[in-house]
Amino acid sequence: MTKRGQAVEEKIGLIAQVQEEYEEIIEEVQGYCQKAQELRKQADELRRSRSTDPQMATQIRQLLEQADYFDQLADQKDGHPRLEALCRIDDLQREAFAVKATISHNESVHIRQRNYGKGRKEVSEIILR
Repeated sequence: MTKRGQAVEEKIGLIAQVQEEYEEIIEEVQGYCQKAQELRKQADELRRSRSTDPQMATQIRQLLEQADYFDQLADQKDGHPRLEALCRIDDLQREAFAVKATISHNESVHIRQRNYGKGRKEVSEIILR
């Protein structure tokens, strides 16, 4: 495999790796959102019980605070890290495309040079006859 071909393969591997990291971020964000939703559901169920117990009110407040915390974690992960991964994927795809285009161009130049060399050889053989 040529150096350029290796470069393309490396870019493809990096793209796959970054896409995997992106999917992990998305799964993590979804997990945080699901956890927040479950905590809010628990708090709602406790509210519906209409208990006047002060401990129940404290427990509801704690559940809602935990839900807010998980929402904040999801927002943090969904912001910069996700966008950074998308930018890295985009950059790597552009680089891989550029390397592929260079390889294609170099191959066509090589073919033209080889054909030109054959044509010159044929012309010189005709002249020598």
